[in-house]
Amino acid sequence: MLSFMNRLTKILFCASIIFNFQFSIFNSTQAQDTVRMTLDSCLRYAYGHNITVRTAALNRESADVTLTGAKLRFLPSINASASEGLSWSDQTTRSGNVGINGSLTLFNGLNDLLNYRYSKLGAEQSSLKVQQAENSVGIQIVQAYLTVLMNEEKLAYQQEVLETSHQQQLEGEVKYQVGRLLESDYLLLEANYTSAQAEIDNTKLTIDDNRSDLSQLLDLNDRVIEAIPSTDSLKASDCAVPSYDTLLAQARRALPDWQISEMEVEMARLNVGMARSSFLPSLSLNAGTSYNNGAIVSDNPVTTINGGLNTSLTLGLSVPILNRGTSLTQYKQSKINLQQAQLQNYQTQIDLENNIQTLHITLQQALNRFRSAEALANAYRASYDVYVLKFAEGAVTTVEMLQQQDRYLSALNDYLQSKYSYILAEKQLDIYTGKEIKL
Repeated sequence: MLSFMNRLTKILFCASIIFNFQFSIFNSTQAQDTVRMTLDSCLRYAYGHNITVRTAALNRESADVTLTGAKLRFLPSINASASEGLSWSDQTTRSGNVGINGSLTLFNGLNDLLNYRYSKLGAEQSSLKVQQAENSVGIQIVQAYLTVLMNEEKLAYQQEVLETSHQQQLEGEVKYQVGRLLESDYLLLEANYTSAQAEIDNTKLTIDDNRSDLSQLLDLNDRVIEAIPSTDSLKASDCAVPSYDTLLAQARRALPDWQISEMEVEMARLNVGMARSSFLPSLSLNAGTSYNNGAIVSDNPVTTINGGLNTSLTLGLSVPILNRGTSLTQYKQSKINLQQAQLQNYQTQIDLENNIQTLHITLQQALNRFRSAEALANAYRASYDVYVLKFAEGAVTTVEMLQQQDRYLSALNDYLQSKYSYILAEKQLDIYTGKEIKL
């Protein structure tokens, strides 16, 4: 019996060690799952890892390969050949040949030159599309990051109200027990405290969901992103809105969408030139040299056939005459494509200008709401603090104090919404105008 107890003690001891070890590993893993990141670090990480940006980067690499191929088309093509064979008739003959030949296109209606310019524009455009993808992803990340910050700031205010509500509930319980507070008023204080707890729980769940959205944008689904607050000191009085003309000029220089649209027109124009080149003759230079030798292997002894070195140099001219209308069809279609590209470019210019104008108006409206909401939130906070003191002194009723608390929380919510709406509009314009994104 004693030995059994000793063995049981040892087993439990070992089990406790294993459990503590696994628990420590679990805690370590959980700690590693949370990553504190600034907005700048989120953007830099996304630009290197986001799937949309990586796809655009691969398209840029593909365009660079195409450009390299377009450059190589100006070089001659050179081929070497060798052959060895046997033939049978009245006698068996062996023959061999080695040679080298090359060709160089001297003129093909400037098709190679136009193709090079087209590929070069395509490579430049693909680089701009990487920037375009970064801008698109950047706006999404800024919005997700600011949503996290807004709800975290909201949570901080809610925790202050919860602390006050808890203190009021405790004091109300004492007053109720000694008969200095009506039961209905005490129940209101208790319900207010419970409601404040529920609001905090809901906000925490919202923050978890916001962080999950941010992690997905960063392709960090196995990590929890913890935003680093940096907007607490922002005051509406410190904010200003640049003029529309200034923003438009900056966006024209920085936003890749303008250049991408204009390049589409130029590439369509080059396509017209390449289609036109199919009507023109082509001129090529061909040269080669080869050495032939052989022998009659059925003779005894073997009879050697004297070989020789052959060299050739030819100039070839090819003139298109009729290809069942293929070239004409391609040429007409390319001209239609050019007109479509020009119309699309015109529409893109209008859309981009309207977009900048809309964002400028949105920023102005957001700042106006921010100023108004900030003033109201400060006023209701001061009033709420006074009502809390008066309630403690018995100068106001429970209902009056709770009504003032509701007004303060409503004003606080409007303040946070307007504040972060302004910041989002400002950062979106910063992205469009090529400015560094900072909070």
